[in-house]
Amino acid sequence: MRYMILIHSNNIAETAWADGEKAALDLTHGAVVGELIASRELVDTNELDVEDVTVIGHHNGEPVATRGPFTEGTEWIGGYYIVDVVDRERAVEIAGRFTENRYSPIEIRRVVHTPPTS
Repeated sequence: MRYMILIHSNNIAETAWADGEKAALDLTHGAVVGELIASRELVDTNELDVEDVTVIGHHNGEPVATRGPFTEGTEWIGGYYIVDVVDRERAVEIAGRFTENRYSPIEIRRVVHTPPTS
């Protein structure tokens, strides 16, 4: 089963990374990526840019593209993993390793439609 792990971020987390926790964060992600590649469970992963954001909304019934900020909230999605694992518990195990969960939530969602591979 495929799951998307959505790693949220916020100002508290960003301050922690700036105050010296970034090295531990990078080491953890590097170790997890290495293990997921070795186990062939990693489908995709990436950090998401917070500066180059476009939001699509509607105005007078027409789609309108607006360049950031992407939300009025104090939390945003900072990155993601897509994993192909045996069950939800394995996805939870992977997500539980990320240090970001000390500062902001990490969502795990099952990917409903998986495109065929050739």
